[in-house]
Formats: sequence, structure tokens, C-alpha cells
Amino acid sequence: MNEDNSASFKELLKGFESNRVFAHTHPYDLYRQWLEAVWALLNMPSSPQGFKDTLARHTFEQGQELGRLFNLYLLAVEELPFRDVLGTIFMRLDIKSAQSGQFFSPYPIAEMMARMQYDRDSFQAAVRERGTVSVCDPAVGSGVMLLAFAKVVHEAFGREGTDRLRLYGSDIDPRCVNMCRIQLRMNGLDGF
Repeated sequence: MNEDNSASFKELLKGFESNRVFAHTHPYDLYRQWLEAVWALLNMPSSPQGFKDTLARHTFEQGQELGRLFNLYLLAVEELPFRDVLGTIFMRLDIKSAQSGQFFSPYPIAEMMARMQYDRDSFQAAVRERGTVSVCDPAVGSGVMLLAFAKVVHEAFGREGTDRLRLYGSDIDPRCVNMCRIQLRMNGLDGF
């Protein structure tokens, strides 16, 4: 299944493109605020004050709407595990990232590259030798390459394989860092 066939993905995208509660907010700004709120929620055990501060910036109705969008995201992740849900939304919102030289890899290309790099025997040998396999993306964007590699490993070994992954990424854009860490967390890929 791809994003275009997912009802929850379509509803989530629509929630950013035309939102009644955030009617006077540009879709980009809503998306950025939502990413910050989601990460604050997911990171609450480490930073309860950060969560309180983020929540305090919104009215009760806005907080409910951010929660509704988060629920739609959860449904999309269930329907589309290891897919680049947030990166796809980011690019569809047409935030003019291409004008500033920012291009996200399409998921089918990322998956093809992951399949080209993955070798079952090498993976097993690395796990035997070191206990884990590290993958690093120095321009991580929304984490699409890491997600695609995790999908390939999951197909081969299930959760036992993905538990052996140590995924690392960096990016100059804080929005991208948020997208990546949210997607890794929601796909159970940041447990180490």
C-alpha cells in the first residue's frame, strides 16, 4: 500500500492543507508547530517542562486539533509501517524546499537503495561480531533511507533484526530532525 491509498494519510494531509481550527495559519507553520508538539509529547519523560511549554503556546481547541492530527498520524503509521509519512506530507505541502536546494528521496528509490546495500550474510556476520549494525545518513531529511533499510531488515528478520539496528542521522534543518526522530520512534526504531 502507498500513501495515496491510505485513508488516514489522506485525512492527515487534508488536516494540514485546510484546517478549520488553524484557519489563519499557513499549512507550513501548522506542520512545524505540530512536529514540535508531537516531539514534545514523545519526549515528555525526558523533558516534562518542554511538553508543558509547548502545550502552553496553544489554546485548548488547538491542542485538541493537534491531538486529532497525531491520532491520524498513528493510524497512517499502522497502515504504512516503515514508510516516510512525514516526509511525503512535507513535500506535498509545497513548502518551497526545492527552491532552497532541499530534495527528499522518494520512498521507492530509498527502498531500492536499501535493497542494493543490504546483504543477509553481511548483516548476520556484523551482528555476530559486534551485536549490532549501524546505519548513518548524514543528510537524513525525514529519515526515509533509515526507514527503508529498517523495512528491508524487518522483512528478513522481523523485530529481532530491527532491534539490532543502530540508526543515526543528522541534518541542518531542525524540522527534518524532528520528522526523522518522530518517524523512528513511531516505528520502534530508536530503542537503544
